[in-house]
Parts: sequence; C-alpha cells; structure tokens
Amino acid sequence: DAALLAAAICGALGGLVSSTATTLVYSRGARGKPELESTAATVILLANLVKLLRILVLAIAVMPSILPTLAPVLAAGIAATVPIAWIVWRKHAEGSEALENPELTNPTDLPVALGFGVVYAVVLVAAAWLNDVAGMLGVYAVAMVSGLTDVDAISLSSFRLFGDGSFTAAGAVMTIVVATVTNAVTKAVIVFVAGGASLGWRCVGGFAAMSVALVAAAMLT
Repeated sequence: DAALLAAAICGALGGLVSSTATTLVYSRGARGKPELESTAATVILLANLVKLLRILVLAIAVMPSILPTLAPVLAAGIAATVPIAWIVWRKHAEGSEALENPELTNPTDLPVALGFGVVYAVVLVAAAWLNDVAGMLGVYAVAMVSGLTDVDAISLSSFRLFGDGSFTAAGAVMTIVVATVTNAVTKAVIVFVAGGASLGWRCVGGFAAMSVALVAAAMLT
C-alpha cells in the first residue's frame, strides 16, 4: 500500500528528529478513526525503532569503544520489535488512509540546540554527582527521569562518563536501557491517552517486546 509506505517512511524520518512528537501526532490523528489505526501504529513503532538506531549512531560518533557492549543490546531490542511492527503492517486494512505528516521542530535550530545543551549539562552533572553519592542506583534514577522525555541526553552523558572511567561499559549500557524503557512506557501512555485504547493495544506489544529484550540483553552483558 503506497499510502502506508509513505506514512511509515515519514514516521521513521520523524523518529530521527523526535519519536515523542511523532508518537503524539500520529496518536492524535488516529483517535476515533479505526481505518487509520494500523497506519498510525506502524509509524509509531518504526519511529521508536529509529530511536534505537539513533543511539547506535551517537555511540559510533562519540564513543565507539562502547559498541561491543552496546550494539548487541540495541540489536536485541530491534530484533524483538521488528516482527511486531511487521505484523501490524500486514494487518493494515483495505482502504486505509494516510495520516497527515507531523510538523516537527528542526533540531538544528538555535533554541532547540541550546535547550538540548542545557538538558545534557544538567543530566551529566546529576549523573556524575549521584554516581558519587548513591552509586549506580542514583544514576538509574536520573536515567528514569531523563527517559520520560528523551534518551539522547542520558545516552551522551553515559558515553562521556564511560570515557572518563566513571562508568563501566555495562553500567553505561544499563543506564541507557533504563532510560529507553522508561521512554517506551511514556510513549505507551501517550498512545493510550492521545490515541485511545484500541490504538494503544496495537502498539503496546511492540513497546513491551522492545523493553523486555533490551533489559534481558543488558543483564547478560
């Protein structure tokens, strides 16, 4: 279906900018419209898969030495989610319509870049301080709070602290996983609230599979 393919591509590209915004916009667009739910669910799951790929790209650019520990964990999350996204795609109903593409903020805009810089600095300082005061449990608490809205800041902070020797590779990866799982829970809530229960149940399997796979893989590292 050309309309579904176009929407999925746009959703995946939207995930490069903001998987949260993509999730919210497509959830709202499909609310009360059963013929749009398969399209919206596919876009939402793909956007959140792109989030994992974005973390991988950040690691390659900033801290490639963590890849032997991080890459298998992210691969597990992707491998667990792709089949569910494919099933949702295949259940796309005949005659479904494409949703309107979301208008997302350009991450290169100065206010957006400055805002991210502030968040990154706060997360980095908080993670380093709580690591000294409360150990990794304190860091995981920061990851949970950060993951409510975004995973990039805590990911970059974890890479930095791993590079400084403050974190082990396993600790840094688990911190990212905690933030990512928290983010997935947040997205699930967004879908249920903004898109309704029917759309929520279409997406929750993908979020759950991703979260379980990430945690299991991280615990094995």
